[in-house]
Amino acid sequence: SSSSISSTTRTTPTSSKPVTKMAARKERNKMCHSNLIFIVLFICTDYVTGDISTSLALSKLNSGATFFAGPYLDGNGVSNVTTQIGTHAYLPCKVKQLGNKSVSWVRVRDDHILTVDRMTFIADERFQSFYVESSGVWTLQIKYVQARDAGIYECQVSTEPKISARVHLHVVVPRTELIGDSDRYVKAGSAVILRCVVRGALEPPSYIIWYHGTQQIFTESRRGWKTQLDRGAPDLDGDIHSTIGSLIIESTRKKDSGNYSCSPSNSPPITVSLHVINGESSASAVTSSARSLFDDSISMFKQRNLQILLRHRTFVMLLVLVIYAQLSCHVNYRL
Repeated sequence: SSSSISSTTRTTPTSSKPVTKMAARKERNKMCHSNLIFIVLFICTDYVTGDISTSLALSKLNSGATFFAGPYLDGNGVSNVTTQIGTHAYLPCKVKQLGNKSVSWVRVRDDHILTVDRMTFIADERFQSFYVESSGVWTLQIKYVQARDAGIYECQVSTEPKISARVHLHVVVPRTELIGDSDRYVKAGSAVILRCVVRGALEPPSYIIWYHGTQQIFTESRRGWKTQLDRGAPDLDGDIHSTIGSLIIESTRKKDSGNYSCSPSNSPPITVSLHVINGESSASAVTSSARSLFDDSISMFKQRNLQILLRHRTFVMLLVLVIYAQLSCHVNYRL
């Protein structure tokens, strides 16, 4: 029995060692698997959220994208701007990754520096530069544009070497023309219509003022006088962007003679001379008066009918088709 006891005491410690090593190995494997799962989840999450900049950079590089270390100009910028005289012009320049560099606007025709960043370096207060941070666009504003403002402007970034982009400003100058003769002869007591047209405007005039000499005409205080403004009306040349202004005098008197000026809000004024003649005036003047009245009536008739045709061209086309169908049926019936 003593030998069995000693045998037991010798074998018990040796049998616990493999168990302890196996448990430790299992614990280490468990931790290793946990760490591996954590790393895999981290990488997957990092990739899904788009935080692996290296992968994105490689994909861009493989797609042929260009990388810039400093400021650069957006190649899709506007190179031509068209505006109307008297309005405001906005010339954009999109700069990316500007950093601590400056943006200048230069007028190319005389190399005059207009602005540097937000500071203006010209006495003309119509010029101003402003910046929209969200879009990275530096805009040169020119208020109340004049015809002489047309030309090329350059946006420059103060890098070495300099980078720049040019914008060509086109200024549209509308013109004012008379409809009819510049000298009008009418018989006292007859009606007359003085008309002018504004052509070539990007925007129609907001108003047209008529003057008799230097006095502005207020039709409310003159019985039988009225003015009319037709914006976007087609003229006799087919220009649907024209604006026609009319001064209508139902019964002229001798004192109505004189110069009448048509003065639109966005184009130069133009003058017509009205001559009101008595019954004993010369035959040539009466003939001229009759011709002017006739021409004006024909012109007004054409104008009105042209407007009706253009506004109701769909109806007219349908009407023509109906008439054609009726005629075809009639011919077929007779055959």
